[in-house]
Amino acid sequence: MEVHDRIIQEATTQFFKYGIRNVTMDDIAASLGISKRTVYETFKDKGALVETCMRTLTAHQDKKTALVISESENVIEAIFVFMREAIKAMKVVNPVFFKDFEKLYPALWKKMEKDSIEKKYTLSAKLLNKGIEEGLFRKDLNVEIVSKLFHEQIGLLVDESIFPRDKYDFTEVFQNIIINFTRGISTQKGSEFISRILD
Repeated sequence: MEVHDRIIQEATTQFFKYGIRNVTMDDIAASLGISKRTVYETFKDKGALVETCMRTLTAHQDKKTALVISESENVIEAIFVFMREAIKAMKVVNPVFFKDFEKLYPALWKKMEKDSIEKKYTLSAKLLNKGIEEGLFRKDLNVEIVSKLFHEQIGLLVDESIFPRDKYDFTEVFQNIIINFTRGISTQKGSEFISRILD
């Protein structure tokens, strides 16, 4: 693996674990056993490194999403794979990371958040239409409205006035949203498939 890729991999791991503010270029260099000069020769500053890490991660996630959809038996199986992957990510990413990202790099945060929302709605519409075609989701669904409802529910996860962290397990709330929402839009065939997955 090239130095450039090793730096991105190590920096992403540390940012997720400790937050962005708490990780220095020195920390990354020391972890990799390289000089700080090498890190700065590869990335002009920490901001450039953060941006490259996030864009690399996004590109990786896009490829993974496409692979999951193509390899899944149907749309419901794909949704449950996405759910399990998201739960894994929640367990390794420190919430401080998101707070740091938004506060320290607001322009990049807003740009990536805008791109992410557009991708999520496009993906939701694709999955809903695919599920309708497969006879797993009800034909009477308004895809645009259902997409918005779903993402608004997911947005509730970060609202601590509704789900305070000291009272609710983040992953349990997320799992309940996904499973119950999917059941609610499913046909009998879809509901039976969900039951088989959960058994």
